[in-house]
Amino acid sequence: MIVMNNSDLAALHRGALQRQARQRVDLLDELRAVHNASSRGMNQRQIAEILVTSQAKVHRMLKAIERRPSVLTSQEPEEIILRAFAYDTSRPELLATLKSMTFTDGEDAPYPEEGRIPGTWDQVVSAFAQGLLDEAEFNEVRAAIGR
Repeated sequence: MIVMNNSDLAALHRGALQRQARQRVDLLDELRAVHNASSRGMNQRQIAEILVTSQAKVHRMLKAIERRPSVLTSQEPEEIILRAFAYDTSRPELLATLKSMTFTDGEDAPYPEEGRIPGTWDQVVSAFAQGLLDEAEFNEVRAAIGR
């Protein structure tokens, strides 16, 4: 039987979080690649062949881009935090970037929709809740932007 101490378990947990962050970053990069190929006039089958995936996946990704086109144009706080966590970017560099951003608040979905549309600040709160930012980092960003 293998006995692990708390630091071993913490390292396993961090490794799992980093793998998940890399998967999410890879998905964003893949969405951008699909959009790039599509904007060149390629059909779904051609895109799938170029990106070594299935036509069905390309179709789903194009639909996802339709629903959330902002993912293509700018790096939102979620992506910046994910990339920094996944690839061990300098934490001071990450915090400086976050502190220089302008954040939006969530809002109620317009009628007849129900629910809430999250803002960019919600992405930072979510990253903190997921353990991608520690409490000191979260509080530093929050204080710098006056929240």
